[in-house]
Amino acid sequence: MGSLSSAKTLGGVGGILVFVPGISLVGWILILLATKEISESVQDKTIFDDALLAAITAVIGAVIGAVLFVGFLFSPRSSVGFFAFGTPALFLPFLVILGAFWAFSIISAIFLKRSYEKISQRLNLNAFATAGLLYLIGAALTIVLVGFLILLIALIFQVVAYFSIQDRPPTPGWSQPSQQTFAPPVTPQPATSSQQQPPVESKFCFKCGAKLPIVAVFCTSCGAKQS
Repeated sequence: MGSLSSAKTLGGVGGILVFVPGISLVGWILILLATKEISESVQDKTIFDDALLAAITAVIGAVIGAVLFVGFLFSPRSSVGFFAFGTPALFLPFLVILGAFWAFSIISAIFLKRSYEKISQRLNLNAFATAGLLYLIGAALTIVLVGFLILLIALIFQVVAYFSIQDRPPTPGWSQPSQQTFAPPVTPQPATSSQQQPPVESKFCFKCGAKLPIVAVFCTSCGAKQS
């Protein structure tokens, strides 16, 4: 079972190490482990799967770019000078290297954006969604160099997002106040006369006709004894 506190530490430290030249790869590995912790904690395997695909495509792009770069560097055509891009023989390989790096950067950013959007929804942290969007925009604009500045901002949002993780995931509907239903007060109904007093049986005096209780022995009006 993953731990959000571990993800907070791994992702935050990894996000900081990404800025350090030479050990930035270690930072990305820690961030990948942080997404795994989050994925297990919120029980959503696709979060880590998308992050892993982002890492794989980024590595493939870096390897292809490195192979093409080294092949171009040691090519006999490069004997006229590495920076002599004015010649078509050197300009074409440069475009291939740049195109491969750009394409795989965009693919990697798409997967990372998907992973961060899911984390944002699960943990209710908008900084993850913002970081993922900036990664994609920055990767798309690296071809015109301004994308590297956007990627730098995305890295900053990434650090802020990981350090903003709470130790426990929010419960569903955590932002909605609990609704309480109140029943109207029950008004006691007044008792009817039939409920309050039972009916009294009566009889009439045989001599004067006065109304008497059924148990009367003498008439209260004339005094005659009742049979």
